[in-house]
Amino acid sequence: MKKHFKDIFYEDFLESPTKDKFRELLKNNFGELDEFDFKETWINKGKLAKLVLAMGNSRDGVVIFGIKQKDDGTFEPRGLEKFKDDADINNDLARYVSPNLHYEIFNFEYKGSEYQAVENKKFQVLIVNDTPDRLPFISLNQTEGLEEDTIYVRRGTKSEKATSEDITRIIDDKIKTIYKDGSDLELNEHLSQLKQLYNELPQKIKVLIRKGEPTEFKKTMLNFAQKIGKIYMESEDEYND
Repeated sequence: MKKHFKDIFYEDFLESPTKDKFRELLKNNFGELDEFDFKETWINKGKLAKLVLAMGNSRDGVVIFGIKQKDDGTFEPRGLEKFKDDADINNDLARYVSPNLHYEIFNFEYKGSEYQAVENKKFQVLIVNDTPDRLPFISLNQTEGLEEDTIYVRRGTKSEKATSEDITRIIDDKIKTIYKDGSDLELNEHLSQLKQLYNELPQKIKVLIRKGEPTEFKKTMLNFAQKIGKIYMESEDEYND
C-alpha cells in the first residue's frame, strides 16, 4: 500500500534528514498540510519569524524553500538560486524568536539525480522541533509582518494570532510536561517558568483575544491558576515527605 506524504515524512525523513530521503519525498504527490509550508524563495524576516513562532506554538512544523505552488494547487520543485547562509537565518530570527525555540536547517543540492525534477537544484528545509516544555513562544520585537508580544499559532496552513482556546491548549501542553520523563528541565525550573508565564499572560495576551470573548479569557486564566496551584501543592507535599 502506498504511503501518504505525511507518513513518509514523519516515519522516514525526520528520523534522518538526508538528500536521498528528501528526493524521495519530492517524488511523491503532496499538497500543503497544516504542519508544512512551501516557499519558492526565502521570505522576509518578519514573515519567517511569524511562521516559525506559529509552528513552535503548534508543536512542530516544516518549511521547505525552493518549491513553487502553482495556480492549480500542485507543487513544482524550482530550486533556489543559492543557499541562504545558516548564520544569516539565525541572525534574522534572533531579535524576534526566543532561543528556547529549537529549529534545524538542512541544505540539499542535487548536481546529478535520476529524478529529473531536482537535477542541478538546491533546496533548504527548516524544521521546527516539538518542545512543549518551553511553550509559549512570544514574539520578542516588532517588524514588517510581525507584532511584538504576540503568540501566533498555525490554523490550517496559515499563521494567525492565538485565541483564548489556543492559549488554553498551549498552557495544557506545557503543564503536561511537568512530570514528563526525559525533560531536560528540573521541576523547580518548570515551576519557575510557569510562575513567570502566569505573571506575564494577562499583559501579553489580552490583546490577542478576539472581541466578545472576555469570558473565555477569564476561564483560561482561572483554569491555569487552578492547575499551577495544584502543581505547587503536589511539589510541596513531595518535599515534605
